[in-house]
Parts: sequence; C-alpha cells; structure tokens
Amino acid sequence: MQEVISPDASELDRQCLDLTIVIVSYNTREITIEAVESVVKHSRNLACELIVVDNQSSDGTVAELRQRFPDIKVISAGSNDGYARGNNIGIAQAHGRYVLVLNPDVLVPEDTLASAVAYMDAHPEVGCLGAHALLEDGSQDSTLFRYLGLHHIFWKIFLPSSILQKIRLFGDIRYAGLDCGKEQDVDIVAGCFMMVPWRVITEVGPMDDRFFMYSEESEWCWRIKQAGYAIRFHPDIKIMHYGAVSTGQMSPWKAEEIARSHVLFLRITRGAAVARAGVALMLCGDLLRGFLVLPMALAGNRARFLAWRARAVFLIQALFRLPEGQVLPSLHTGSLAQDTSQK
Repeated sequence: MQEVISPDASELDRQCLDLTIVIVSYNTREITIEAVESVVKHSRNLACELIVVDNQSSDGTVAELRQRFPDIKVISAGSNDGYARGNNIGIAQAHGRYVLVLNPDVLVPEDTLASAVAYMDAHPEVGCLGAHALLEDGSQDSTLFRYLGLHHIFWKIFLPSSILQKIRLFGDIRYAGLDCGKEQDVDIVAGCFMMVPWRVITEVGPMDDRFFMYSEESEWCWRIKQAGYAIRFHPDIKIMHYGAVSTGQMSPWKAEEIARSHVLFLRITRGAAVARAGVALMLCGDLLRGFLVLPMALAGNRARFLAWRARAVFLIQALFRLPEGQVLPSLHTGSLAQDTSQK
C-alpha cells in the first residue's frame, strides 16, 4: 500500500522550490550518472532539488554519485523493494511544488524541465504530465497507454501483440494512430517521465508499492484520474529515452512479474471478479501458445520456453489465489538490472 506522505518541508519552503526530481537506480551506474548530469545542466533556471534513491546496487552507484555530485541527495534504500517503493522513498523527502519521477535512462534536453513546470503552473487541472519520448535514433518511443481491460486480454489470445498495438478495433492499448503533434489527455503516461503536483500527491497518495516494478504508473494514473485530474501528454515537452532501445530477452522472472502486475492492477482497480476473469483469459492464451513454445525447448530455445513456463505456473496459482502485491526477495534475480533500466 502507498505510504502516507509527511515530508519535513514547510509550506513556505515548498512555495520557494519549484521541482523535486526523483530517480531510482539499481545497478545502472553509468546511465544514472548521464541522467543526473543532464538534469543538473538543464535545471539551473529552476529552484529545484534532485534525489537519487538507490535500490541496493552492487556497482558502486552510491559512492560515485556522492563523489561527483555532492550537492544532490543520494539515498541508499538498504534493500531492493522495487521501483514504486524506491520512488516513494524519494517522494517522501520531496520539497518541491511538483515532483518529477524520472527514469535513470532518460536525458532531459535544455528547457524541458522549465517548460514542464511553466505548463503545470498554467494548467491546474493536470494531475500528471507526460513527455514526448524520443529514442536514440530520433524515432518516437511508445509511452502512452490505455487502461488494461478484459477485451485487451481476450483479443491477445488470438492475435499477436504487434497487431493489437496498432489496431484499435482489437483493443489497441498503445493509442495506435494517435496524433502526437498535439497535447491531449490519455489514460496512462509511462513512468519514465511523470510530473505530478505535490497537492495531488497529498490528495491521492504516492505510488502503490504493492507493485514491484511493472504497472505501478498505470495504477497511479488511474487513482489520479479517479480524483478528477487530467493525465496529459505534451508534444513539446521532450526527453531522450535510451533504455527502451535495448529490449533484452524475456527472462522467467520478467515474464512472471509482468503477469503479476497485470493481475494486481485489475484486482485493485476493477475488483477480484474481473481479476480472476483476466487470469483465466491470460492462462487460456498462454496454454494455446504453449503448442508453439514447447517445440522451441526441443529446438534449443530454452530461454523463451522457461519464460513461458514461469508465467503459466504463476497464472495457474493465481486462479486459486490472486496476488496481493510484491514478490519474494528470492525471486528478484536474473536480468533484473537490465529490466529496470528499460522501465
């Protein structure tokens, strides 16, 4: 459950500080340093603070950041309890009128932060602002999403994700065909850049740390929207998002955790009955795809087979007991650092 926010900032202090940027790192030292450098360089015309929360990295991230950037706050979480929990640690220390959740694999160009703050000042109806994310080659990153629904899961039984993401008729979940040249309201903006007013956080709470890594931004946007605020995309607020360039291979942990987060999102936002229906539909789709995946194990592609098996086992268990959030620390293994960098 999300924490109660009670930072040590007076209202007068908060009026004097425009923005708090929170970055959560986990074994991503080099890209985190690049992100911090871009923030420090391009925030000089703002009254702001930068907080980096490190989720028990083993690559020397904390020491390097403290040596290179003595003026920023670097918090060692002491344990890796997930992306949402890490952000909440930073949010609890925030002093700004706005809080920006920023991924460690994001670079902010000149004027991005100042423009975002100015826009939020002029639009109090906005509860969360998302940016126009560009990949390293200049193409647009997919960072806008619709709320997951049973119709999305149903169509995925029969159609591959590459089709579902492009055709609205079949439950498009990534706003296929959206005109990204104009500002507009959406359901969800990706967690790589989420600017939220402090007054909204005090009303709806921070991220729900029952989510370890995936879908926490979906639930947060859901809560903000339910409170009557807009989730807005702005095409002129641009960022460079490098992490999504490297998709990596689907690990068993990642496959299971994505499924867990989807079920948890449905249970929290739509109730247990809808969540159980979602589990049943996902399992049907996975069992059907199993006829294609099983031969891969015999052909030497064990990685994909193991990911499929982990997800299927989880869904079978979820039929009898819906997940309540987080996962056991012993499961936080495998390509977790790489997965986190692609948030």
